[in-house]
Amino acid sequence: MHIAVWSELHCPWALLTVDRLRQARERHGLNVVFVPRAWPLEWVNHHGTPRHIVAAETAALGTHEPELFLRFTGSSWPSTFLPAFELVAATRRTHGLRSAEDVDYALRLAFFRHGVDVSIQDGLERALELAKDYGAQLNTETVLTEWLRGNPRSDVVDDYVESGLLPIQGSPQVFWPDGTTTHNPGMTDHKWIGDHVELRSTDPGAVERLLLERCGD
Repeated sequence: MHIAVWSELHCPWALLTVDRLRQARERHGLNVVFVPRAWPLEWVNHHGTPRHIVAAETAALGTHEPELFLRFTGSSWPSTFLPAFELVAATRRTHGLRSAEDVDYALRLAFFRHGVDVSIQDGLERALELAKDYGAQLNTETVLTEWLRGNPRSDVVDDYVESGLLPIQGSPQVFWPDGTTTHNPGMTDHKWIGDHVELRSTDPGAVERLLLERCGD
């Protein structure tokens, strides 16, 4: 069973949702793949996301899941996240959807937990090694060759074009097998106050409930 997750790779809300989906799958032994779909905000918004925006959102979410957000980037702030999206596409081409999911997750953790610049090749290679730590069966050389020579950017473009036909409210947007969709499950009740994000109420169990309602036996 496939569940599509449309999101931006440097979106902390998306990391939270993906992590909760993966944990719920493990707890309940579900046979489901969370298919990563590219929704690059630098194309959606026609500019990169300012660092202070990501920092404020990360600080707010870090109070709920501190282990996910230990450290996002050091001195090297990615100028673009397109290479990371391309790496996920290259993995999908060479190793299939589940491996692409694992690499997508590893890229998010590399950025938010380990401070890796995922816009450069060294950072992408580190993310591939992290994916192996989380159980992905990967041939790193095969993925990197496809990333360097196979034009995986075209797959990212295809996703972006398709996203324009879908009711995407923001990152993340989960599309369930029954045709319904949920934006940022359990975390939508928040607002910006100046340069800070106020989480007015949260529902940490929303992701798991939705997953079981739509995919459980």
